[in-house]
Amino acid sequence: MKKPHDEIQITLHTLWCDMFQQKQISIDTNIFTIGGHSLLLMQLFHRYQTTFHLERKSLSVSDLFQYPTIIHHSQFIRQAINIEKHFEDYWASLHLIQAPASFAQERIFLDEQIRFSSKSNNVIYAIPLLYRVASVNSHISITRLHHALQFVIMKHSILRTALHIDINGIIIQQCLNVNINNDDIKPYGFSIINLHDDKDRDIDKTIAEIINSCNLFVLTKGCVIHCHILRQYHSDDNLSFKNDDLLTKDDLILFNIHHSAFDGASLSIFLRDFSLAYETDRSLPLDDNALEYIDYSVYEHQMDMTLSSDFWKSQLQTYNLECRLPLPTDRQRSSTDQRSGFAS
Repeated sequence: MKKPHDEIQITLHTLWCDMFQQKQISIDTNIFTIGGHSLLLMQLFHRYQTTFHLERKSLSVSDLFQYPTIIHHSQFIRQAINIEKHFEDYWASLHLIQAPASFAQERIFLDEQIRFSSKSNNVIYAIPLLYRVASVNSHISITRLHHALQFVIMKHSILRTALHIDINGIIIQQCLNVNINNDDIKPYGFSIINLHDDKDRDIDKTIAEIINSCNLFVLTKGCVIHCHILRQYHSDDNLSFKNDDLLTKDDLILFNIHHSAFDGASLSIFLRDFSLAYETDRSLPLDDNALEYIDYSVYEHQMDMTLSSDFWKSQLQTYNLECRLPLPTDRQRSSTDQRSGFAS
């Protein structure tokens, strides 16, 4: 019989013995082999929360069901305690402008350098957002669109964050100051393209060329977002593009944002703030104590991933990691390819 050997396991052992009216229970005993059932496990879950002062989201009841032993429950509770302590003590704005890149930024930056370094290869990590003006009565101002983009970039430092490798080989992210009056160092792009016909095929071709352009972003200069206004011109129109600031029906607004600064979870935040900035035509309110992505990156490197690492090692322990998987590839591997990743 395995006995508890730390404070958390001793506490859990006491709770289990009290619930099952037993004097001793081995810490590797499956709760369902000693008369446990789902209702009792839910009761234990609530006892854990009360005893260890845990929030509901920091401890998963599904994990307790999947690994129903004292030794596993103690690991989950220890992780939950660490998470809550992490949020309580550390998750605050660090007011940084430079720090190591997040793991996701590292992966994207390096993969883009390796796979898409050739100028002839135009595939890049672009996230396109395309919107069409639906009504002639929309009265969307190009000037206010431009202002709104500037205001959003000023609020969210991740949209003006440069990535580079320092002298120690570490990928660094650096939040740049916004200078909207200097075109040479402006950390974004804003372009107007006049389309002189309404053929969908030509429009689609133009959009594809924009999205796949290798010159769309400059990560080392923090240029990670570009807005293109695509205005459709018909031969019978009397509209002067030079003087008219308003978009008309079927004109297009195309945002391209680099994946190192944007993902699916960012979309609602971006659209909310962009809409607010456009409607008010003024700077968005700033909170100096708000968490930025650079703060998350620092905390991410400090997280204790031991439990997660142990889990995946246990899941993969029967697999031969030296053996290449016969997965389909998008190109022929070079015979001189020296990359070390087994998954490549």
